[in-house]
Amino acid sequence: MPYRPDIETTLARFADAWNTDDPDRRWSLVHSCAAGEVTYLGPASPRPVEGQAALAAFLGLPDDEPSDEPPHVEIGPIDLLHDWVRAAWRRTAGEEARTGLLVARVDREHRLVEILHFVD
Repeated sequence: MPYRPDIETTLARFADAWNTDDPDRRWSLVHSCAAGEVTYLGPASPRPVEGQAALAAFLGLPDDEPSDEPPHVEIGPIDLLHDWVRAAWRRTAGEEARTGLLVARVDREHRLVEILHFVD
């Protein structure tokens, strides 16, 4: 039977992929937490981001709000209902903070398949 991480591990890896500056580490994290056919849609993406490579590249884009400190994303608390997960997120960059909601569908191995990202 293949390894199936708990949903907390999956979302922690997704947050770590947002937080790392290392493109190889980001790719490894995205590969471990997202299905090959993953799609992402959020306010910063003008159209859906499709596939692991595109998601890793998107997460590595420069921040639109310059700060002396790199942005940091935290995810939680987490609710899971069948193959859907809902989680609050918080993103800080220096003294600025944004919050929102992540809604995602996961596969049987708890890999992210569809990700919707809302900003409060």
